[in-house]
Amino acid sequence: MRDLPAGFIAALQNAPETGLAPVFFFHVRPRDRATGAVVEMSFWTGGYDLPLVMPVPEGPNVARAHIGDVGLKVGAITYGAGLKDRPVSVTMSQIADAAQAMLRGFDLRSAYCEIHIGLRHKGALASDPVLMWVGMVDEAPLATPAVGGEGSITLSVRSEIMTQLQQTNPAKSSDAHQRRRAPEDAFGKYASTVSSRALKWYEKK
Repeated sequence: MRDLPAGFIAALQNAPETGLAPVFFFHVRPRDRATGAVVEMSFWTGGYDLPLVMPVPEGPNVARAHIGDVGLKVGAITYGAGLKDRPVSVTMSQIADAAQAMLRGFDLRSAYCEIHIGLRHKGALASDPVLMWVGMVDEAPLATPAVGGEGSITLSVRSEIMTQLQQTNPAKSSDAHQRRRAPEDAFGKYASTVSSRALKWYEKK
């Protein structure tokens, strides 16, 4: 069970009287295509840039400058038991300069990302944001619009834990692969031949 901040719970409890609107924050760490260095970019659903201190999985809160006016939309986030992968869609406007810079200027493949949610009342945040999702970018297609239309960038964000659990192990039970891990380990020395031998327990050779 999650422990939500007291301010967040109070804002939800007062929602029937005061009214609330959810706002989302999206943080991603793509790589520079030229240098391979990891860069950090943060966006939110508001129409202006917003510096804000955020809770992060690895420890103390950090200050981030969130870029606004990018048409950010976050799809439904579904939690559930089991190993079913439930990707989340994150959409931004194709004509937003910051979104264009992120997609064309950086490599988003398997980039680490976070999604936070906040609550807004009369244009101001009613509580500190809450971390909702930690994952990695799986797909980042660029939709080309028809004439007069508005294009979009939709990122498919997968759970980092589910992605790792569903990885296929490329290791082989061969002598060469075994010795790559431990050069002196000869356990698989005869692995290539023993599988083709048909031994019967009652025969003596």
